[in-house]
Amino acid sequence: MKIDNKYYLALALIPMLTGCADYFDTNNYAVEKPEDMVQYEYLNAYKPLKEYIDRASHPGFLLGTGVSAPEYLKGENVYLLTNSNFDQVTAGNAMKYASVVSDDGTMNFGTVHDFVSAATEAGMQVYGHTLCWHEQQNVKWLNSLIADKEIAFDPNERLEVEDAVADFSKGAQWGWGQFGNSTGPVINSDGCFELTQDTPTANFWELQYQIVPEVALVAGQEYILKVMVKGTSEGVIQGKVGDWGGGPGIRLSFNEDWEEKTFKFTPTVDGNNFVLFQHGDFVGTVQIRYVKVVHEEAPSVAIPVPVWEPDFASIENKDDAIMGWGNNSTRKVVDNVLELTNPSKVNPWEAQAGKDFDTPMEVGTKYYIKLKVKGSKEGSISAGFQNPNGYIGCGDFNRISFTTDWQEVTVAATCNGDNAVRFLFSYGDFDGTVYIESMCLYYEELGNKIPLTPEEKAEALTVEMERWVKGMMEATEGKVKAWDVVNEPISGGPWGQRYDLQHAATSEDPSNKFYWQDYLGDDYVRVPVKFARQYFEENGGNPSDLKLFINDYNLESDWDDNQKLRSLISWIEQWESDGVTKIDGIGTQMHINYYLNPQTQKSKEDHIVKMFELMAATGKLVRITELDMGLCDESGNAVKTDDVTFEQHKLMAEHYKWIIRKYFEIIPQAQQYGICQWAQTDSQEGSGWRAGEPIGLWNLNYNRKPAYGGFADGLQGN
Repeated sequence: MKIDNKYYLALALIPMLTGCADYFDTNNYAVEKPEDMVQYEYLNAYKPLKEYIDRASHPGFLLGTGVSAPEYLKGENVYLLTNSNFDQVTAGNAMKYASVVSDDGTMNFGTVHDFVSAATEAGMQVYGHTLCWHEQQNVKWLNSLIADKEIAFDPNERLEVEDAVADFSKGAQWGWGQFGNSTGPVINSDGCFELTQDTPTANFWELQYQIVPEVALVAGQEYILKVMVKGTSEGVIQGKVGDWGGGPGIRLSFNEDWEEKTFKFTPTVDGNNFVLFQHGDFVGTVQIRYVKVVHEEAPSVAIPVPVWEPDFASIENKDDAIMGWGNNSTRKVVDNVLELTNPSKVNPWEAQAGKDFDTPMEVGTKYYIKLKVKGSKEGSISAGFQNPNGYIGCGDFNRISFTTDWQEVTVAATCNGDNAVRFLFSYGDFDGTVYIESMCLYYEELGNKIPLTPEEKAEALTVEMERWVKGMMEATEGKVKAWDVVNEPISGGPWGQRYDLQHAATSEDPSNKFYWQDYLGDDYVRVPVKFARQYFEENGGNPSDLKLFINDYNLESDWDDNQKLRSLISWIEQWESDGVTKIDGIGTQMHINYYLNPQTQKSKEDHIVKMFELMAATGKLVRITELDMGLCDESGNAVKTDDVTFEQHKLMAEHYKWIIRKYFEIIPQAQQYGICQWAQTDSQEGSGWRAGEPIGLWNLNYNRKPAYGGFADGLQGN
């Protein structure tokens, strides 16, 4: 039958006293007896819970509970209930990072100090919860510690930025041209563009050519054209920067000596421009080593943003590693190196390799390809973007030149066409093998900040972890001798193997959590363990008294056959493999349910037993850290407190008794650290924790429930 749980037992409030004489006196209850409450009267005969522990049989066992520190500090119901029934107390939130550390990093341990002092003066032990966790962190402050660092610049300083470089010694090519009375240009043995004319043309513009075929410019911004040039005699190069519709004219004089000539101009065409030279009225030879278009801007930091950075070691199909075709060429990975092999020299585009992207490159953006490369012989290949609809070129990189030795090469190209979703290497004109050990296609974002390296982030957070743990140990003065040094480190997968650590990448709410393990890596647990031991001793603690636990939930889960616990044990073995780190114990949260479906309940019980057996086998201390129990109906749905019958309360009580007895039966005496009942009372509707569920040993009026009796019976062993 359904009963009304809202009966009233008036608790005579005891004034707050000092010392361990404070006692929650059950004889001071006055009882109104509605007819359906008579069945609960047997609970009045029970003593406080901690009096049922056989201290001779379980000498190190501590019975704990979780409380709100502010409620405990009031010295009222929670304070009295806690001190009379338990040996040890855990603050639910007060000792967590976010409760102490403000947005500017200031730490306030006032509540921590008051709570620890009040509990120890009342004869209670305090269990610390928690030193390192991804929840309840001050994310704003922690992110500020690993934020991009500001770069200081002289506000009057100006930097030269290259927009286009045609270096003919490195394989640059000119564009369209008509070459008057010359025999046409060549790249001479010195790596220079060279053009010779024996007789002048009728008009100087009858010899003209695009010396820089394309460069993305911003109309109205000032640029500088730089040309390293000489001639067999003095002369003048005329021309313009723009497109066929217009652009500013240029005029450069030269003589018999190599000299870098400069010309400032402001383009009138936004976007793609070309640099056009005209000198049909010059008789003799003109040589050009390079042409550059540059502009000046205030200093900033270029931050690479990768677009494609293949890991050749992880490519599954190593015999056809990337997209490609033509001339019986191949594209395979050998010993983690990409090999592009072309058997015979043909046109460049007749042997190609590359990748198609889901999102096109951005028109007007400058991209870079950085490679560690060598060849079976000296040579060069081409690279560029393409719109595959019509095979339209959308920007070519400078030639990628290489030797037979490994070297890093970086070339650039500006995307100049729509739907540029394809990147291609064109290597048909190189008959041999190109070896690429690593490569990255990227663009740059400019700013006055630079990201910290992973090593710098780890160092900054190690310093912060030390500051935090040191502060906590100073505030607790060696009085808190046991801690959840790390809370909830293990994820729920991958299935079938050791579970990973939890990470931001797999979090449902990464912006409001902070995963220390993403930055500290394998030292994630070692760091807080090291500082906890160091500063506990420095602040008056006896090192042999300190016990550090790893605490996690779902260690009793049946759906994965306790795989999360097995994974945690494996991780602990890894952390301790350095011969320095020591984890004293494992904490299992056990936020469980009693299931009215017998088959489900049997499976849950079997895996609780298996959990205790696995934990016992580690030889480490075992603590049930956050025990509470709800109720699920035959279909597995949570039953609210108001809907629980007396008979169902009794089933939950029996389950509490069974769990505690199995703990004492399976866990060896030397490993029995204790059990912490997390929820003293049932949860209120609207609570952030198991709202409206019957999870307490007392109801919301501080009346004992059958669960109290079951818990006491389990402790007593009756």
